[in-house]
Amino acid sequence: MLKRKIEQKLIEWKNTDGHKPLIIKGCRQCGKTFSVLDFARNHYKNVVYLNFFENPDYASVFSGSLEIDNIVMLLSALLGNEAVFEAGQTVLILDEIQECPEARTALKFFRIDGRLM
Repeated sequence: MLKRKIEQKLIEWKNTDGHKPLIIKGCRQCGKTFSVLDFARNHYKNVVYLNFFENPDYASVFSGSLEIDNIVMLLSALLGNEAVFEAGQTVLILDEIQECPEARTALKFFRIDGRLM
């Protein structure tokens, strides 16, 4: 039942025109990452996943310019073939974003750009 409920909320978010970046909060180990990745794999052609806790080096992408094209270029260089960015067909998941305040600031620019949500 819970899986269906969160999946329905995620579908509603995806189908809302001009939706904002989604921040999911909850207690540790309750299935947030699993649910979001499952949804992303089933509803997007491309999924780019960054976990700032497991790989603190990802924070370097957000340490300079927060222009979306710059971030996409740096992520492409860092992740190689794992990072495919297609407007409207790619979702970017920033897990453990509290570990990188600059990435949280970048959400504003992702919202304005609108390609990767």
